[in-house]
Amino acid sequence: MSSYSILVVDDEPDNFDVIETLLPSESYRLHYANCGENAIECLDKFNPDLILLDVMMPGINGFEACRRIKLMSQWQGVPIVMVTALSGKEDLARCLAAGADDFIHKPVNGLELRARVNSMLRIKKQHDRIQSFSKLQRNNIHSLANNLNEIRLDLAIGFPAEFNAPLNIISENIKHLTDRIETISPTTLVILESSDIAVRQLRRLTEKFWFYLQLTLETPETNRPETLIPKPVFNRILATKFAGLSKTDVVCEIEDAQLAVNSEHFNWIATELIECISVDSHVKIHGEVMDNSFHISLSIHTNKAANSMDLDLEMSRLIEFNSSDDEDKELEIGLKIVKKIVEIYDGIFLMSGSVGESATFYLTLPLATNSLSEIDTYLAVPTFKQI
Repeated sequence: MSSYSILVVDDEPDNFDVIETLLPSESYRLHYANCGENAIECLDKFNPDLILLDVMMPGINGFEACRRIKLMSQWQGVPIVMVTALSGKEDLARCLAAGADDFIHKPVNGLELRARVNSMLRIKKQHDRIQSFSKLQRNNIHSLANNLNEIRLDLAIGFPAEFNAPLNIISENIKHLTDRIETISPTTLVILESSDIAVRQLRRLTEKFWFYLQLTLETPETNRPETLIPKPVFNRILATKFAGLSKTDVVCEIEDAQLAVNSEHFNWIATELIECISVDSHVKIHGEVMDNSFHISLSIHTNKAANSMDLDLEMSRLIEFNSSDDEDKELEIGLKIVKKIVEIYDGIFLMSGSVGESATFYLTLPLATNSLSEIDTYLAVPTFKQI
């Protein structure tokens, strides 16, 4: 059975007979098209490995037919040899410009024709091998990516429970020691309190790690009709974080607007941004509707020297421990969560400055398309004022 399919395109049937005579039938399957339009229409039918294309034809000439075929991704790898009676350099340049791989002059010489055909078919065979190898590689990469995602998902599901179990034991032991020991030195108490803070920090870090893996492994549904109003969310989280404190200067100026954002996602955004605020910071949170999006900016100016003189030595060490690089890493993971969520909603997230120090955050989120009739209900939440 012939192994290669060759499409001969020529408006003169006699020319096809000549080529059929010059090429051995036991090596090739020859097909005939009488014009450029017909050649393009029968590509899927004949699935050629090589096209011998006449230049001068009525309707779509050989130049245009070659150009159109080479624009089709499925046939770009099929060599096209232009068969032409033209010999001018400009005409041959037009053949190459149209995408032809080679050309042969009329009248066709049998030895030259077979040499050109064999050369082009070797190129086609090599192209097919490369394509096959590339497809195999893509399939392998896809399979490896799926396996990696399954491993990561298993890790994301099992890691928090396995990691929290020993943390729970440590927390219970700390509470037992703190509650049961009647006489405990200030230094020992500080150590226990710092250990308890470290456990809670590890627990929060585990929760953030797990949620970030969820965001990267799954495709959240963002087309759900759920909407929320950002102002009361910020007020609630700010009031909780700074309850009982008097040294934090916070100005929260957020317009009333409804966002087309999942409530859990926005809670993560607000919580992680506010986590970047330290007690001795001057903060301004601003939110407004602009250009069919909701724009949020949070500016933090930190005065690290404030309050340092009021702390005794042991408590200073405790705070220094909890303001270490580990805490900065936790803030960085939180900001990665914010960035990922904003990307899910096709928004923008920008940051200038340093985590844990003076910094400015800027992000955009989509507005809900429905009316603002529910705003009064949401605004029943107490407004956060300057503390």
